[in-house]
Amino acid sequence: MGIRLFRRTSRSVFLSPEGEAFLPKAKNLQRTWRSTFEEMADIAAARRGRVAVAALPSIAASLLPGVMRRFASGHPEVTVEIHDVLHDEVIALVRSGRVDFGISIAPHGAGETNFAPLLADKFVVIFQRDHPFATQEHITWTMFRRESVVFMTPMTSVRQLVDSTLVELRQSAHFVCEVNHLATVACMVASGLGVTALPALCLPVVLRPDLVWRPLEGPAVERGLGLVSRDSGEFSVAASAFLDVLRDIPESDAFAAFPGQVRRLGDTVPFS
Repeated sequence: MGIRLFRRTSRSVFLSPEGEAFLPKAKNLQRTWRSTFEEMADIAAARRGRVAVAALPSIAASLLPGVMRRFASGHPEVTVEIHDVLHDEVIALVRSGRVDFGISIAPHGAGETNFAPLLADKFVVIFQRDHPFATQEHITWTMFRRESVVFMTPMTSVRQLVDSTLVELRQSAHFVCEVNHLATVACMVASGLGVTALPALCLPVVLRPDLVWRPLEGPAVERGLGLVSRDSGEFSVAASAFLDVLRDIPESDAFAAFPGQVRRLGDTVPFS
């Protein structure tokens, strides 16, 4: 800038008045650069950063708490944002780039997204503790369809799976109430209005002391779940670290709590 910051004599070098004015600004710049490099080093080592995940409510409530606990213990300065939303919103959030990845069923039409199978959970029947079903070891779809059914609305992925299963079996069910949220399903069933069928990973959300469950068979129907990501296949350092923790999903409490109802689907998850 054409400003002399130093003055020199035959015996010493000292700051000019302009140099004196610039000195505190130079120190601030030095602190800012040091802080910036330290923050970037933390981000590169996944010590800081942000991860955004969109997941079905049943996944957010059953699997992610254990994953979050393990991830937070190793990355306490990384902020994780979880959107617990229905399937269509999971896909929309992934495609818009507002989240790093989603956990849901496979999207219809793979445009702009990749889907990597992660796990599957079987459908179970949930009912009042004193319901006649309580004397049975398992319930068939034929037995289920004879009951009054409280269920999710047709816009939900769970309902769509049940509807397609009933069509394949050439059966129908008597839906007495349709709701959007799992907690409401539980309250309606607990009131004695009817029974319901949900994937096993919904159980941590809906079970209460006055409700019990049994496997739903004849046939056993599974809900396949996986990671939904943008087709670029690229993740931030923090998001990659979070995905690494998902490798331990089979050891989560939900798997142990409902043996035989949840299983891992291969090793095709993109953890890079």
